[in-house]
Amino acid sequence: MKRIILSFLLVSLTSCSFDKIYENRKEDKDDAQKITQQLYHLLEENNNDAAFKLFSSNFFQVTSKNKLSQVIDKTKLSYGNIESEKLTSWRTHVATGSNPVSKYEMTYQVTREKGSTQEVITLQKENDSIKIIGYRIDFDFVPPKMN
Repeated sequence: MKRIILSFLLVSLTSCSFDKIYENRKEDKDDAQKITQQLYHLLEENNNDAAFKLFSSNFFQVTSKNKLSQVIDKTKLSYGNIESEKLTSWRTHVATGSNPVSKYEMTYQVTREKGSTQEVITLQKENDSIKIIGYRIDFDFVPPKMN
């Protein structure tokens, strides 16, 4: 009988998942912000090819590199080059243990030569690196007047 109880306890303990969940830790925000800062730096340099390496392959299953280039180019044409970006809000969710997952959402107010945009970048840890899985640019439907 003792063996049956001991076996049951052993099976129960090994089948449990021991995850720790962290919400909105500064160090997780800092990790994600390193990637977004790289993205903005590469976009400012017009280096789309290098910027695209920061994106997950899953992103490009939904949106092609050509379509993303068009969005970046159209935004630049309508609103101008990036002058600065400011992180306005962020959320992180990191779970460690047997079912690890790390997700990040960063929202930026981006000042451009002819106006500003609000940009939401969603990231996720894949293996040991953080990759962009979503990139949304919000702007007024009426672009700023051209000088």
